[in-house]
Amino acid sequence: MESVKRMPIVQQVVDKLKEYLFSGEIAVGDKLPVEKELCEQLGVGRGTVREAFRILEATGYVELRPGKGAFAARTSEIELGDVMQWFTEHEVETKDFLEVRMAIEPLSVRLAIERCSDEDVAQLEHIHKKFTAAVNSHDVPAISINDEKFHSAIVEFSRNQLLISISKQVEKHVKNFRSKTFYIPQNAANAIEPHQNILDAFKRRDAAAGERSMEEHLNLVVKDLEKSTIR
Repeated sequence: MESVKRMPIVQQVVDKLKEYLFSGEIAVGDKLPVEKELCEQLGVGRGTVREAFRILEATGYVELRPGKGAFAARTSEIELGDVMQWFTEHEVETKDFLEVRMAIEPLSVRLAIERCSDEDVAQLEHIHKKFTAAVNSHDVPAISINDEKFHSAIVEFSRNQLLISISKQVEKHVKNFRSKTFYIPQNAANAIEPHQNILDAFKRRDAAAGERSMEEHLNLVVKDLEKSTIR
């Protein structure tokens, strides 16, 4: 018989917040209690609450609005059918955002490889290892969070402030996309090799290969989107 494992405090807060979301006391779009109130109610620090919100955002249960707080995005468990329906309803706008990513992310990779430091490459490798581990353990929140970190880091390494600004503008919808797509295990698995190819290009300082690998990665994301829609 296996020993009893203590649940991490952040996961306990996530579960408590999901209980509240599913309780019938709150509707989609309603604002959740502020951080200070939740800290007092749950007996935890602000860092714990923020990490719990981040996990709930990564899995599509909560929407975080800068300067305004956290809002309910779902009030029931996410099922695969819900994910497929979301892709169908948002197919056109999601493709629009993917087209923008196709324009800015290959360019970001090329500039990043030309300008990055050894420390930047080490950071990217660390993120990729965490992403791969999350995929292998089917940890959807960690998959989403580390996928975002991987792509955001590359844009930051470009040192191009306009690219960084544009990327942040599209990030809200990309968060919504990530919170759904990685519920489909194959979509998550399909990202491991492209991420590795991009990382390898960074290690070799091969900007052309990095740009090409990012294009191939995003083309595969588009194909995954098409497979995920209900026809």
